[in-house]
Amino acid sequence: MLKIAHKIIFIYSAITLCAIGMAFAVLWYWMSGYADNLYYSFLEERAELIAQKNLERCSGNRVYDIYMEHRTDTVAKPVSTQIVLDADKTDATRRALLRFMSRGQISRLRDKGELKFRHGDNLGLAVYYPKPEGNFIVVVMLNRHLGEYLHRQMGYWLIGVTGLCILMVVLVSRLYTQRHIDTLHEAYQRERQFIHHASHELNNPLTAIQGECEIALMKKRDAADYEDSLNRIGHEARRMSLTIKQLLYLSAAMNGSDGESREMIIWKDFLKQFTDNERVCLNVSQGCDSCSIMANPYLLKMAVSNIVRNALKYSSDDVDITLNEKSVVIKDKGIGIPKSDIPYITQPFYRAANTRSFQGNGIGMSLAVNILKLYGIMVKIESEENAGTTIIMRLAHGNFASAADNGNK
Repeated sequence: MLKIAHKIIFIYSAITLCAIGMAFAVLWYWMSGYADNLYYSFLEERAELIAQKNLERCSGNRVYDIYMEHRTDTVAKPVSTQIVLDADKTDATRRALLRFMSRGQISRLRDKGELKFRHGDNLGLAVYYPKPEGNFIVVVMLNRHLGEYLHRQMGYWLIGVTGLCILMVVLVSRLYTQRHIDTLHEAYQRERQFIHHASHELNNPLTAIQGECEIALMKKRDAADYEDSLNRIGHEARRMSLTIKQLLYLSAAMNGSDGESREMIIWKDFLKQFTDNERVCLNVSQGCDSCSIMANPYLLKMAVSNIVRNALKYSSDDVDITLNEKSVVIKDKGIGIPKSDIPYITQPFYRAANTRSFQGNGIGMSLAVNILKLYGIMVKIESEENAGTTIIMRLAHGNFASAADNGNK
């Protein structure tokens, strides 16, 4: 099967080629009609001049001789043919006209007084002049070799331009797919992987609940056994509820939404809530007592809490939180993250190779990063295996200010 990018290139190129072809066909048709109109305009002027010339030459005489005059170019090739016919000599005139036009055209010439016709490579104009001195017909024909040359040249140009347009379309399409379509394809694959992992994480507690119910119903038990089963079922139900809630918030954060319920949060007061755990230490740099940010307090708490909880889970030592002028740093001295896992640690459901013995589903860090990104906070991870991990949350310019500054906005 073709990749999505190749299919889009093919379809886009085909549509563009059809559009260019239609545009060139219309241009070709218009140019052809325009060239013929120029020829016919010249023939009308020529016929009028010939008629005036013959009226002056034959003034007072009623009889016009049938004669033909050729005008030649520099290479002695006939360019135009001029014929003056005595219309009153019906048979001779008809025989002469049949050399260039059909009987029906001759009839239309007599009825309308003028006829445009084609004869071989020539364009022709025949005009009937009824005059008191005598009726006569002027026939002027012009060779179209110049027009055909122009048409050929225009055709060559159109073919060249069409080929150049096709090449440009393919190159632009390829560049576009490399920059955008391939990214969308990767995002689609990540979405499929996300759904697979989400269903797996939700299936685990459901399976545990179903299994516990089947075991409890296999035979009659005393109240204590039933209470233990219900406790295990409740634990798995709460785990599934937490997973669903995290998935919903992760989906909203990945789509750039936080419900717009933002309020001013003082960083120092906000971070103090995590020191309820005696292993968490908060350090506030000088001048940062009143630093604040506009954010959804519930989502911001969920993000920072996930990072702090990971630090506590993977470390048995104290966890330090440092509030600086432009960043919040959370540092632990735990098991660390293998260097090869660091680029992928913020992906949903991804877990480092050395965390298999710890309970978790790999959602917390991804959820934290996506929530913080909503408020212009970029997360940098520095870690060394068996030495600890440092999470640096850098606040973008304009999102980190004093409470007084935010109050004046």
